[in-house]
Amino acid sequence: MTPPQVPPRRTRRCPICSRPLPTPGSRFCSDRCASVDLGRWLRGDYAIPVREDPDPEDES
Repeated sequence: MTPPQVPPRRTRRCPICSRPLPTPGSRFCSDRCASVDLGRWLRGDYAIPVREDPDPEDES
């Protein structure tokens, strides 16, 4: 009986430049990419869409 095949692990990539990550626990490949991501957050490029419920006082 042969052991079950284990699929190869995919290499995680940097979300900014798509290079492979240097260590398994890192989020970015370099300080530059981390700074680019921080700048995008501070400019408001990343946002979670929110649907607000209508205010009942505005309907009257």
